[in-house]
Amino acid sequence: MAYIMEEVNVLKHDKEIKTYSLLVKHNKISFMKENNQPIESYFTMNLSQYILTPGHVMIDYNMQMMNFSQFKTYITNKLINRGCTTLISVFTIESEREFHDRLKEARARLLNSPIDYYLALKLPLEKLTPSIVRKCKRNKIPAIFIEIENVEAFKTHPWGWIKDALYQFPLAFFPIYKGPKMKSFNKIWSGVLKEQNIVFVQTCPKQHAPLPLDVLMKIGIYPSKGEIRIGGELDYNLYTCPEGMILETASELDYDNQQPEITFHRGKILKAGKEVYFRPGFGNECKVTVPGHFQLQ
Repeated sequence: MAYIMEEVNVLKHDKEIKTYSLLVKHNKISFMKENNQPIESYFTMNLSQYILTPGHVMIDYNMQMMNFSQFKTYITNKLINRGCTTLISVFTIESEREFHDRLKEARARLLNSPIDYYLALKLPLEKLTPSIVRKCKRNKIPAIFIEIENVEAFKTHPWGWIKDALYQFPLAFFPIYKGPKMKSFNKIWSGVLKEQNIVFVQTCPKQHAPLPLDVLMKIGIYPSKGEIRIGGELDYNLYTCPEGMILETASELDYDNQQPEITFHRGKILKAGKEVYFRPGFGNECKVTVPGHFQLQ
């Protein structure tokens, strides 16, 4: 079925809100025109009272093995109700020999996922080796979260070897600083990795909050996710625009306190009002081909 979404206030590039008409065919955005430019005649929906954002990509650091009822409640309350259509699920290892077992467990936990997902790795700094990086490359894991307790150990880590192992798959590194309180850590973190030309995120993102576009670029998830674009799948949220208000920038959207009214995931309704349409197994494990291809440094 083809139809037009008319006068849609679309959040573009995580910054500004512009009004478009969107032509949807076969559950993909086939055409976009700025408002007041006519599109050939199709069934039309006027959405001028909503703000349309891409489906949110969110991180979860703590997912455990659960029974189906617990899993459904967790995914619904923590993610779907907040407009998440894609999850980055982080699994943890304490030694290299655990890698394949923990990866297998992470995939098993998400077999019933109704939303798409990527997998990422968390490990202590001292366990970060070229061998681990190569394992991530082979399994298309685009991000590593590093637990750091000692700044001197971080500065003297063999980053040149890590850089060599990243060849043709420049996955992104995230810091989880667990050492004594230190104002200058962020500067040290960025300085060391910039010197090696390694892709990194400055601070660890908040769990269950929409990831900004620059982080999606560095991981390599953009442009597959996180953008309303021609040829893109129907992954979006509709937020009710406050009556009498005209929103012009992303900073005016209150993601913490406002839930989307409607969420679409790959062309199907995921959430409408308070109703959630939980489809076990509908979500796919997604793979990144080239991390950091669109990164902004």
